Amino acid sequence: MTTQSVLRWLFGIDVIPNDATGLEFAWQHPLDAWMWLLVVILSVAVAVFGYQGLVGSRRVRSVLGVLRFLTIVFLVVLFSGPLLRLPILENKPDWVVVLVDRSRSLEIEDAPTSNGKRQTREAQASEVLADPVWNQVTDGRVVVWIGFDGTTREISPIEPGPADGWDTDIGMPIDVALSRLAGRPASGIVLISDGRATRPLAPGTLRQLQARAIPLFTIPLGASEAIIDLAVAEVTAPASAFVRDRLPLTAVVRSTGGSIRGSVQVELVNESTGQVVDTVELTDSDFTEGRSETVLTAAGDRAGPNTWRVRVRGSGSDLVSTNNEALVTVDVVDRPLRVLYIEGYPRWEYRYLKNILVREESLESSVMLLSADRDFAQEGNAPLERLPRIREEFSDFDLFVMGDVPSGSISEAQADEIRFAVGDRGAGLLWIAGERSTPMSWRGTPLDDLLPMRSNPERHDERIHMQPTPMASRVGVLGLGEDARSPWPSALSEDGSRGHLEWAQRIDMSTLKPSAEVLGLARSASGATWPIVIAMRYGAGQVVYVGTDETWRWRHGVGESYQERFWIQLIRMLSRGSAPNSSDPFQLSVEPRSPETGLSSIIRLDARESVVADTAGDAPLEAQIEEMEGERRGSRTVVQLVREGSGWIGNWTPVSAGRCRIRVDSARTGTREVMVDVVRRDIELGQPQADHMFLADLAARTGGTMIQPDQLQRLRQVLPKRSSVSERAIVDPLWNSPAAILLMFVLIFAELVGRRFLRLA
Repeated sequence: MTTQSVLRWLFGIDVIPNDATGLEFAWQHPLDAWMWLLVVILSVAVAVFGYQGLVGSRRVRSVLGVLRFLTIVFLVVLFSGPLLRLPILENKPDWVVVLVDRSRSLEIEDAPTSNGKRQTREAQASEVLADPVWNQVTDGRVVVWIGFDGTTREISPIEPGPADGWDTDIGMPIDVALSRLAGRPASGIVLISDGRATRPLAPGTLRQLQARAIPLFTIPLGASEAIIDLAVAEVTAPASAFVRDRLPLTAVVRSTGGSIRGSVQVELVNESTGQVVDTVELTDSDFTEGRSETVLTAAGDRAGPNTWRVRVRGSGSDLVSTNNEALVTVDVVDRPLRVLYIEGYPRWEYRYLKNILVREESLESSVMLLSADRDFAQEGNAPLERLPRIREEFSDFDLFVMGDVPSGSISEAQADEIRFAVGDRGAGLLWIAGERSTPMSWRGTPLDDLLPMRSNPERHDERIHMQPTPMASRVGVLGLGEDARSPWPSALSEDGSRGHLEWAQRIDMSTLKPSAEVLGLARSASGATWPIVIAMRYGAGQVVYVGTDETWRWRHGVGESYQERFWIQLIRMLSRGSAPNSSDPFQLSVEPRSPETGLSSIIRLDARESVVADTAGDAPLEAQIEEMEGERRGSRTVVQLVREGSGWIGNWTPVSAGRCRIRVDSARTGTREVMVDVVRRDIELGQPQADHMFLADLAARTGGTMIQPDQLQRLRQVLPKRSSVSERAIVDPLWNSPAAILLMFVLIFAELVGRRFLRLA
């Protein structure tokens, strides 16, 4: 054992290193000078008082008094906590958090290059991360790299990972950076982003930056000027239709980044043939607040799912090309459309309409003229001897046409079956106004709910002209021209020679029910207008009311082409809801027809009749979902369907985009399957232009600045130096050391020995 180790043990030095320099003596509980003076005075007084009057040698008593004085003073010294202290100076470096955008918007190719061309924002971000300025920034600093989109994660600037996030939250990574900087000297936060966020920045985040005086330095990616982007935002179409139906497909085209130069072509392409079946040309005037709604027309050419692609093409550059297309699928049924036309008496409209129904090859019509004699041969290509009476007979029809029929001509039970067919089965109902009974006679009957107006209209006996509304174009009716792009025929206009109708009902707009939509307006010679063709949803089906029976007048001089187009288009539109309903007792469907990832969808297996569902029992069924194409091809999910009403229902939340097959295979219901396309709403590219103004404002409001990617050397200059020097100390207490205990023992023992020498107690 060395002398040094003995001394370290003697004085209780355990923590302080052997080679420590600059040791200091200190107190754990230091006393002021006056307190030490008081301790000395009191110690002297106690020592003198204790030995002044004792018998014995004065020298011995003086020595004992000194020992008592030293003992008392030493006790106070020990209570004051003497210790050895080694001060250590520490340099605390300042911290910088670098936030790097990892969202899909970095795939956009709009970032400028030195040669005047464009590169992706991701390529620009890679150049920023590879700049030598970061070696200077990290010198003497602690730098934390965090990648973000809708979430955050630590990254390496050399391998930051793919930019594939589907949304961007700028506020969340700033909050994460603030938590990492808590209690540390912070130079600032560096944000490398295009500024495009799908979630707003919370005011509390900005207040924290300002309150803690942490500047935000932004490095903008992408183009500073707006570049036009065209996108197909939405496509809607009927869920089902019949072969050769003229289907209206409504496409919403979005334009961002400024005014459109030239024209925009919106094309409808048949996916199976690649043929362009319809085209619409748009200009900047067709857009309102960056949106334009246009109707494209297609015809299902085969049974089963028919898919079309809507694509948009501009005459100039387009910021993002991946959002220029969208698919839409319609289930097409190849069978005759079945119509039951009930008329009260042989008025002129009846005479021409029944011929149209018989002449149309795609229709299977049954016509009942209630005023005819018993021996009259009812017309249609599927004539009936009597009106249907039971549900199975009514289920044979896709559409019911009610002419000027008194309500007493059918029983209440028959009226209930028509209402059930429309509301539950999706059949259509077409009302044709009459001078005698329709709609007046139907008030208070089961079919009153299927009239789109709440009160009876007035009679108008002056000439009127019909004109379609924009809604008619959206649903694909009242297009009487040679093709879907043709305007309303001039011959039927107010100035035309054949467009006038001699009689109509004047329907007050205020009497329409909330779900009613006006497809056609009547215009009088005085310029007054009111609804004359009205559509209304009723349950699964749809109703149309035509407030005149004078369309036969359109045939003078041109034949029945206008009248035929008018009625056939209405008939086909109204019948689409029942197109999937065939003799199959069960129908499998998904709502919505194009589910979105992350949102709940409904899988339904409906029985055609409640008795069929009862036969299958109340036990749950299983829907097997297999992803055929997409992000998780081959994955399978099972959803339980529980009995509800006359069918089974279950909730399904898709987690990935792609085409899925949904299949129910049960001995109780047989095998049913349906194909659906799961889509992912691309909110990240919904507004693809970079937002440099947001980044500049964010930097300015926090005391930072925005630095362009080609001026990164400024970052080294503007980042403040906030490193600090702090002192900490290593201490070893002396009051509990062996030397202190030994010295106290020696003092007490010496005094005891002296007292024994003087023969004191």
